[in-house]
Amino acid sequence: MSVRRAVLVAAVLCAVSVLGAPQGQAQPGGGSGGCRQGSLMSGRLIPGTGSAGRNIWREATLRECVSSLLPGIGAGRFSVTIPWNAPGAPSAAEFAWSDGSVSTATGYGNGLWLITNGPASGHGIQVDVDNWIGWYFSSADVAVTSATFVS
Repeated sequence: MSVRRAVLVAAVLCAVSVLGAPQGQAQPGGGSGGCRQGSLMSGRLIPGTGSAGRNIWREATLRECVSSLLPGIGAGRFSVTIPWNAPGAPSAAEFAWSDGSVSTATGYGNGLWLITNGPASGHGIQVDVDNWIGWYFSSADVAVTSATFVS
């Protein structure tokens, strides 16, 4: 594992504290960019590996994506299944991009995902939501404000 990836994985593990922090909007032109707008992220309980045999399935649309890590991509769909009431359990996410490509990612249900395959592979992306703490504990719908590359 490269030093860069090891540092990013450590950041994902430690990022739980940012859940309650207000989230800004991605600013293309500086850093690695991201997606400036999101949609309402749906949530629902489904059978799975979390507490009481349940997971939380979530999906949101990302728009106005501008990043050198996503050449030619202007939008995407984020989807993830998170083990319910199981903080620290790894989750698998998918970003289906507007050009037909797909990025897979892993994370720990806190909005920070390490892209492991596809466009932007090896980079972290933070799915920014309104002031909300519920990735593991709530299936409530929540507004996604943006998605920002953090590495």
